[in-house]
Amino acid sequence: MIQDSAEEWSVKHVTKKNDAVQKSEPRNIVHDFYEKFASSSEAGSDLLSKFAKEHDERFMLLCSPLAPVGSYERGGRDVIRSVSAGSGCGVPPLRTEEGGRSTMFMVSNRQMWSEKFSMSRSAGENHTNMCRMTYEQVTRHEVYDVSESESEEEDAVPLPIGSPAPSETSSITASENEEHILAIEADSRRVKAYKIAMELLTTERSYVAVLRLIDQIFHFRVDQENRAHNMFPQEMIPQMFSNIKSIYQFHHEFLLPQLEARMTNWDQEQKIGDIMKNFAPFLKLYTEYVKNFDNAMNIISALAAKNQRFTAIMDEIHRMPECGNLTLSHHMLSPVQRIPRYELLLKDYLKKLSDDSFDKEDTKKALHLVSTAANHANEAMKKIDKFKQLLEVQEKISGAVDLVSPTRELLKEGKIVKISARSGDHQERYLFLFSDLLLLCSSRLLPAAYRLRAKFWVEGLQVLEGDNLETANTFYIRDDHKNVELYTQTVEEKTSWLDALCVAIEELYKRKSSFKLGTKCSSPVDAQKPPNYIKMDCIHKCMDCGGSFGVMKRKHHCRACGSVVCGKCSNQKYPLPFEDNRLSRVCRPCHQKLLQQRSASPDRNDSDAENMTTSFSRGKGLLEVSADAECVLSGYLQLKTNKSWVRRWFALHPDFVLYSFRSHTDQRAMTATPVPGYAVVKVSYCKGESFGEKDKVFKMYHTKKMYYFQAESPDVVDKWVCALQMAAQAELPSS
Repeated sequence: MIQDSAEEWSVKHVTKKNDAVQKSEPRNIVHDFYEKFASSSEAGSDLLSKFAKEHDERFMLLCSPLAPVGSYERGGRDVIRSVSAGSGCGVPPLRTEEGGRSTMFMVSNRQMWSEKFSMSRSAGENHTNMCRMTYEQVTRHEVYDVSESESEEEDAVPLPIGSPAPSETSSITASENEEHILAIEADSRRVKAYKIAMELLTTERSYVAVLRLIDQIFHFRVDQENRAHNMFPQEMIPQMFSNIKSIYQFHHEFLLPQLEARMTNWDQEQKIGDIMKNFAPFLKLYTEYVKNFDNAMNIISALAAKNQRFTAIMDEIHRMPECGNLTLSHHMLSPVQRIPRYELLLKDYLKKLSDDSFDKEDTKKALHLVSTAANHANEAMKKIDKFKQLLEVQEKISGAVDLVSPTRELLKEGKIVKISARSGDHQERYLFLFSDLLLLCSSRLLPAAYRLRAKFWVEGLQVLEGDNLETANTFYIRDDHKNVELYTQTVEEKTSWLDALCVAIEELYKRKSSFKLGTKCSSPVDAQKPPNYIKMDCIHKCMDCGGSFGVMKRKHHCRACGSVVCGKCSNQKYPLPFEDNRLSRVCRPCHQKLLQQRSASPDRNDSDAENMTTSFSRGKGLLEVSADAECVLSGYLQLKTNKSWVRRWFALHPDFVLYSFRSHTDQRAMTATPVPGYAVVKVSYCKGESFGEKDKVFKMYHTKKMYYFQAESPDVVDKWVCALQMAAQAELPSS
């Protein structure tokens, strides 16, 4: 059936092979037909019909499945007529129902532009404007012309001569392509598996070099020097290096040679699973090493700090090229990290093996054994990661502080700004907060390098709210010897640092709860009558945890024993009879005793159990004050800063604290400054300062800080000076 929309005419002819024909005949017949088609003005269908009748025998030759073209033999399938704009002719053989071949001859009614013949094995595309017909249909002229517009829409794809029909080709080509793709994927997986095996060998060589450094250089040298100079008891040598010699011998004499031999003969034996399966049980050697690691680090750190000869030996070895500028502590991390590395490599290797690989089962067994050994080291690895952080920080500060400690952990680090106490300059700093230590550093010219400026122990550290009126987000860190004023760029950063510092302090005292400092509640607790309260003015440290009181650590009375404690040590409540059974603040020792007494009491009321364990929630911060809160005096004032005058809303509260806000609608204060201790005066003359209207200016100052304020009128100045002078004396103005 011929469609009207067809652009090209096709001829299908059933042929048989003629063994006596010349090899050049297929090319000649195509060339002859092209010359007639190009020079004739007849319709393509008429011309094709006449040519087919005149050259019947030649057409039968052309349809032979083994007909050669030129010097190429393609089984009669792969000759392509290539012409510009899609015009061309082709003779692809098609299978008949009887199993033979027929030919599709395509002709265009447009002039051909080229005589170029090309060879291809690809199957021809089935065009929508192509119609197929048998030889009989051609002789009956059952073909029609197609419109020029339709022929131009799809006219750029040449049709192969001698190719299978598209319906047949699709099934043949699909199966061949699928087999080809599977073969490519299999080759790719084998290449990747080989690369992983090579990575295992390469890392094993590097690892054995590290083991040799630890055992044959560090271990041997320390043992030799200790025998000669008796630096410490000889029993400490095994505690320092554990069973590193056994681990080194296992890898150097057994595992590494086996891997090298296998990779050398990889073409004959492409597997490593059997080697790892056979040697995986020996990885239990690492259990002893990992368990002893913390103890070894403690001994090495202690000797390095106290024994000069030991330190000199370490420094001498560290300068050796094979050390790579790394310390013994760095190198001793390698055995702990090696088993997880085996596990990762075997997992990757197993993924690249095909399902029918002869190495798959051995690799699975090896992976199971290695994973079992790795599980024993996982807990130690968590500690090692923290330990590695300590070493990195220690390198950043050029070893100014020995940070190696099994109980130390890096909690937080980041940039911060310090306000100089002498000049008031703002200086960029970098903080490292550990579980027991706080380091304040400054940047050096080298990248990621810092210089230690100050060191604070978390035990005894005080964190105080800032009182700087000019700069927002300030706070103080203080111990018995130093006091540093810091600030952050945002409120969120400040809150994050304060929270981290408070958590570090709290966790430290929890760890030290077994040997609490300060006076404890030793007297018996009598819940029936009030205690004798200790005067708060005489107590400067918490009587439970020993922490110093300050702005961030307030004083509280235990309502059961009368001792003075901080909020964290008295965050429990208990219903006391002499308080009409209201929930009252009690310290931790009293709370425990009261719970024990209540549990032993025969008339215990279980309904109060919830009340007994209720704890205080953390109160609001010092700056969590709204601008419209009740106050003694408030209003807008101009504050002189380093750059210019800044307009702010100020409020003096009954607790003698002067708060500043950006506007009178703010719900949180920018700064809070306790006024007691300051002097407040009007400005008449100030050397080096010039003010336009001196009667509207006053200042508040003490030995280290000075603030200038400007009001709208002299009357407002008088009100503020009077109120602030009384607040400086801890007095409130009379109503």
